[in-house]
Formats: sequence, structure tokens, C-alpha cells
Amino acid sequence: MKYTVTNREATIAASEFIARYRDIERIRQYCLECPGYGKSWGCPPFDFDPAMVTDGFEAVKVMGTIIEFDDQTRAARKTPQQAIAVGRQAMEEVWQTLLPRLYEMEQEQPGSRCFTFRCVLCPEGCTRPQGLPCRYPERLRHSLESVGFDVEAITRDLLGIDLEWSLDGSLSRHITLVTALFHSK
Repeated sequence: MKYTVTNREATIAASEFIARYRDIERIRQYCLECPGYGKSWGCPPFDFDPAMVTDGFEAVKVMGTIIEFDDQTRAARKTPQQAIAVGRQAMEEVWQTLLPRLYEMEQEQPGSRCFTFRCVLCPEGCTRPQGLPCRYPERLRHSLESVGFDVEAITRDLLGIDLEWSLDGSLSRHITLVTALFHSK
């Protein structure tokens, strides 16, 4: 498997970001359709108001991490299962360096909060389906989608990236991991 990783960033006032891209009720409908709904502490339903976790910040740094597959890697994936496996493996590999960097960014800007693309802290599986508390509540971060943000519009408008979806089971040209850091100036 061969891929390259590039990054794009944009910073926007938090009030503008929230006004333009947060639509909790519309995005919640997508979450309800997901087979993972309610199976991860990083996903809804929540016991808190999703709007509250992003209020009180001055700016948002949005980051798109683009994993682009070469043509040979894409062509070698003949089944949807192979494409899914390669995509997941690449995301996991990239996430191993991206998540620590996000935590580091929080430390560099006290009072900030990062939002990830999804929770992957427990390779053995999340405790939520068993009704148990999160193993790592201090490290748990939510995705932008889970708290009501339209990630497709964010990546298109702020980062100039069109998200790709595989409709035929093939491996997409690229996968984009979208993260953000909400902070004060």
C-alpha cells in the first residue's frame, strides 16, 4: 500500500464558524442512520448539550489531513472489503501521529479543545455498549460531526477539499481526516 499525506489548515472566528457550519438537528439525523450510533462515548446521544462544548472560544483552526492513494494501490483493491481494509489501515497509521499532535496543540494553548475525526482510543472496543464508563475520559475527544458540524461544507469552503465517497466499492483517490482546535487568541 502506498499513499502520501498532506495537510491543509484554515483559521476562522469561532462565532462565524458556529453560525455557518453548526446545524445540530440536521447533522444528528445522519448520526441516527449510522450503525455506530450510541456505541461509542465519542458519538451521540450525549448527556450534555453539544452546543455547549464549542461555546466560549474565539477562534477555530480547522485541519484537513489528506491521505492520497497512488493509482497502483487503488487498482490492486478488487473488492469493497479490500478497499475498506486499506482505507482503515491508512487512517489508523496516520492517526497514530495525528492524535498525539492534537493533544500537544491543546497543551500549547491552555483552555483550548481539539475535535477529532472519531474516537479510536480503545482497540479492544468501547465500553459504552456494556453500559460501562469511558476508560479514558480525559483523552476522549469528539468529532465535529458528533457535535453538529457539517464537515463536508467545512472542508469544501475552508480547505478547498471535496470529500470523496466510494459509491461502487472501490478505493477513493483520497480520504480526508478533519480535525479542529477551538481556542482563544
